[in-house]
Amino acid sequence: MAREFSRNVRVAESIKRVLAPVLNTLARESGLGMATITAVDVAPDLSQARVFVSIFGDDAAQATGLDKLNHQAHRFRQEIARELRLKKLPAVHFELDRGGARSARISELLNASKPGNRRPE
Repeated sequence: MAREFSRNVRVAESIKRVLAPVLNTLARESGLGMATITAVDVAPDLSQARVFVSIFGDDAAQATGLDKLNHQAHRFRQEIARELRLKKLPAVHFELDRGGARSARISELLNASKPGNRRPE
């Protein structure tokens, strides 16, 4: 019987669970605004963890927030070391998750393409 979840998936979920409260605390302390961890992708050798975050605000606020998070990556890595027992501690890198913006744009386009919403030509 094949395993349902690989080790990387389990480690990624554990990292997400550990980092979420740290992100909330950092967001309050630094005035980051509302930020959420949407996904974590761990390298096969567990050397790196890409943490995808959704930061609410305009593009400038998102870029500033992402810079703050990457600047504090050592704090997140320390929390992983404290909470999880791993032989290899992954380096943490934050990336913006643009999935929400893409889905909103797709919804907007679909709504505009409905017969009653067409612009007169």
